[in-house]
Amino acid sequence: MDTSFPEILRRLREERNLTQADLAGNSISRALVSLYESGRRTPTYETLAYLAERLQVTVDIFFGSHNEIVQKTMMTLIHQAEQAERQKRWEDALEMWESAHNLCEAYHFTTWDFHINAHRGITLVNLERYQCAVETLLPLVVDPRLHDNRDVAYDILRGLALSTRQLGQLKMSETFFKLILHLLGPSDERWIRTHINLASIYELLGEHDQAIRHYVTAAETARRMGNAELEAWALIGWTTAEMSSGVTEHVSLLLDRAHDLADSQRDEYLLYAVRHNRLVLKRIQRDADAFLRDYAVLFNEVSSDEWKARLLEEKIKWSLADQNWDDAETCLHEALELPVTTPIRAELFMLGGELYKQRGKWVQAETYWLQAVEALRACGSELANHVLRELQRLPRD
Repeated sequence: MDTSFPEILRRLREERNLTQADLAGNSISRALVSLYESGRRTPTYETLAYLAERLQVTVDIFFGSHNEIVQKTMMTLIHQAEQAERQKRWEDALEMWESAHNLCEAYHFTTWDFHINAHRGITLVNLERYQCAVETLLPLVVDPRLHDNRDVAYDILRGLALSTRQLGQLKMSETFFKLILHLLGPSDERWIRTHINLASIYELLGEHDQAIRHYVTAAETARRMGNAELEAWALIGWTTAEMSSGVTEHVSLLLDRAHDLADSQRDEYLLYAVRHNRLVLKRIQRDADAFLRDYAVLFNEVSSDEWKARLLEEKIKWSLADQNWDDAETCLHEALELPVTTPIRAELFMLGGELYKQRGKWVQAETYWLQAVEALRACGSELANHVLRELQRLPRD
């Protein structure tokens, strides 16, 4: 059997010309039956037995195999795992999902394997075990049961998109985010979030025009919906892409709007992101006093390795423009020691190549740019070709 429990329940009910209220009877609500059929709620074993009795079948039909003790054990594991997820006890959740998965495999309870593997994969994402998450979730994309529930399909595709982005597989991440857009509509805030995420992928790939289009779409839609948080994030991304493409004309106004939105939400993380982009603008405008002052303040308040690497990247660019090569080299080495994603590491390698090119150290420049090419190719970025052209221009002893 390759049919999931929700689909089996719905088919059995419709074959008997029963409404959800008819099936519910006096013991459970019609709304609960609806949640079971949509896959948004998992029944207990006792409820499964009740439903089987109402449908005049044995409970085995919901498992595809007969072993009452194992059936009860597996349903208990599923409920405990779901509770652990709600409480964000991800290690406990994974242990129980693994146990449930092993029971499914051993006793061929194929009606539950899709549900269990979906939750296993999403739990692995939350534990930042991205490669394992991809290996668990990817087979579900070609499973017909993916289309039974849009919410579950969204969670699976989003887990794959986030995991592949963290692994530096940007073209794959782009594909999964695009698939998500086909599931959702503009009235769903997840549609806006997906545009922001997709824009960030294009930004990392160096496709700034594509990134700006998605950020603008997200910002305008969020504004119409009155979603201040998402509008602020879209504006922050928009300004990042604008400055990366060398445009600063409207950046200050957009950041003012993002700051007001972040302030209205009292969101310190958003406010930090606005301040970071103001720092980038000061670097581009070569406002020395303001840049160095704000850099020191932001560095003392930095909240993650990724933000720290981004700050160090700005300082490297500033120091290169000043030909302060020793400072640039110190910041580069500090940034490369951080556990950052492949796209950020690729940017740092490119800066390393530029640093040693300016210093006339051709061997070191070549080493950094070759590492940049390797990282960019892993990401699927066309910037690899740009770096190769820079390599060809290096003097040869």
